[in-house]
Amino acid sequence: MLAGPRVPPGAYQVRLTVDGHSWTQRFEIATDPRVRTSVEDLGRQFEWVATVHAKLCETHQAVLTLRDVRGQVEGWARRVEVQAVKDAARSLTERLTAIESALVQVKSEDPRMFPSKLNSRLATLLPLAEYSDAPPTAALVATYESLATRIDAELAQLERCLAQDVPAFNALCRTSNVEAIAVPDRRRPT
Repeated sequence: MLAGPRVPPGAYQVRLTVDGHSWTQRFEIATDPRVRTSVEDLGRQFEWVATVHAKLCETHQAVLTLRDVRGQVEGWARRVEVQAVKDAARSLTERLTAIESALVQVKSEDPRMFPSKLNSRLATLLPLAEYSDAPPTAALVATYESLATRIDAELAQLERCLAQDVPAFNALCRTSNVEAIAVPDRRRPT
């Protein structure tokens, strides 16, 4: 399970809402007296780790959306007899699978068996950054930027697929009197 970033020293509050009633509690996180890093540097570390964490969450949410859409497409391909729909489903499934395979390892959960993919490489940066009480190193920042660029390219392909290929598949389905698929809402719950 992926934990969120460690917050820097400072004053915070937490709010609990149950059955229409809210409770708020203020608290303070103090600096460890053994740590000589400035609060500003700890803040920079937090901001960077939060950025990496957000990119990782965006990646995982995209994979969930992709899998949902692909599952719907595969379902229609199994249920219909219209060859044009089956062919379009196979083509769309292949495009979605290629994107997924770049983002996450789909062959095995054991990283020793197959090479890690973009999401696990990105996740590896988080403990490396939080291992020390300092802002991320230039090497970590460069690695993140490289991975984020590659992830963004895959996410852009997914967006194009959802914006162009899925509507084309839906149009084909409608002309074949087959119900169209629906792209799930990709916004994360708040």
